[in-house]
Amino acid sequence: MSWWNLPAVLRTRVEAIVGADIVDATSQPGGYSPGSADRVVGENGARAFVKTVGRAEHPDTYALHRRELAVMRQLPATSSAPMLLGSVDDGDWVALVLEDLDGVHAGDDATEAAVLAVLAAVEGMPLVRVAGERPRLPDANAELAVEFEGWARIRADGATELVPSWAVDNLAWLEALAARGGDAVRGDHLVHLDLRDDNVLFDSAGAARIVDWPWAAIGARWVDGLTYLLDARLRGVPVETDRILATHPLFADVASADIDAVLAGLAGTFYDAARRAVPAGVPSLRAFQREEASAALSWLRDRNTAR
Repeated sequence: MSWWNLPAVLRTRVEAIVGADIVDATSQPGGYSPGSADRVVGENGARAFVKTVGRAEHPDTYALHRRELAVMRQLPATSSAPMLLGSVDDGDWVALVLEDLDGVHAGDDATEAAVLAVLAAVEGMPLVRVAGERPRLPDANAELAVEFEGWARIRADGATELVPSWAVDNLAWLEALAARGGDAVRGDHLVHLDLRDDNVLFDSAGAARIVDWPWAAIGARWVDGLTYLLDARLRGVPVETDRILATHPLFADVASADIDAVLAGLAGTFYDAARRAVPAGVPSLRAFQREEASAALSWLRDRNTAR
């Protein structure tokens, strides 16, 4: 869906936030959520990034956009996220009107410098759990503990024919390892929990800005670094991910067993999700989840060659 296909009343409300009639809109088709995503320009030169979805067409994404809106209202200025300029939430449509960051995705042409720029942004994530204050974001432990039960669900459903033979041979170990993943991600910093290339923009100086925040939580910063390294492996970026784990300060105090636990949890989560029906409007999602699962399991296997 493009900007020009949106209901006129919704476009008018967004234009009121931008402060001018929109005269140009460039659709941004990447990602895995249906709806519109456009870089828009007002007749006064004002720019914004606008993402919308209708509840009737895509109720799950509608709920996800509303969750992201709640997150964006709480993010500290030091989070590297775009600024929220305004929003529309009328019960039928939700629209987030965000700062239009001047940047591009690295894509498959990413270099080690780009990977390190993302890790620098992750290192800069602010402390958001403060003693004596009630946290305003979910706890990553609570969010991921259930997600990381993927291997248990696969075993309970007898769906082992859908996973590689190495995983079947090590299913009990994978299930037990993933069960530790929730505790491994405990921490007090802002975490994104969906960090991959299509959620990062690089400016002309090579600095990374992180976008798309519906899953934001409070936890250990290194988890975002690990998921971005996993994405780099998946995309074939020429970078030695295990060397970075061993030498980068973001991972300095992280136990190897905790890294394995999160990788096991991610692999089980994605294999479990990939066997579900394809959701309406997102035809490529299940294939993406299978690729992520395979990449996580492959990395885990490389780290545990004795098994």
